[in-house]
Amino acid sequence: MPFTPFHMGAALLVKPAAQKHFSLITFGLAQIAMDIEPFIGMVRNSDMLHGPTHTVLGAIVIGLLVALVSPSICRPILRRYNQEVTAYKLCWLSEPLEPTRLAIWSGAFGGTLSHIVLDSFMHYDMRPLAPFSDANPILNVLSHDGVYQLCLILGLVGCIAWLLTKWLGRL
Repeated sequence: MPFTPFHMGAALLVKPAAQKHFSLITFGLAQIAMDIEPFIGMVRNSDMLHGPTHTVLGAIVIGLLVALVSPSICRPILRRYNQEVTAYKLCWLSEPLEPTRLAIWSGAFGGTLSHIVLDSFMHYDMRPLAPFSDANPILNVLSHDGVYQLCLILGLVGCIAWLLTKWLGRL
């Protein structure tokens, strides 16, 4: 399913450890950008949904594009988020208004490359190493449901770790 929120589980686990060096918003933008191709394929009723953008090379190109547009998208989202947590007297949950370059790039490439890995586990039409190889060495290593369960667990653990990190950081 395009635009699945499950891929965010991986990012939610990374965020507490990386803090200001990883942009969760950029990671999410990368997920959406990666799934434009499958969405178009579904609209066209195509047999192949995961083509050139779902290769390592395609992920690098998309990561570059996402990194370029992300700062202008992140700023207003972070500004609004910080206004909301402040309004609810939860200032300890605020985030820096300006993501660092490292945060943008790690979010962009972490998003696109992890997307390739997660989709390669479960989609028969994935050729992550194309054009160099048509092999998908990790297909069916995890089941479709197994990938979703893994992402859900990573997301829950990551959310708890992020909240704990933020809570302890306020002391």
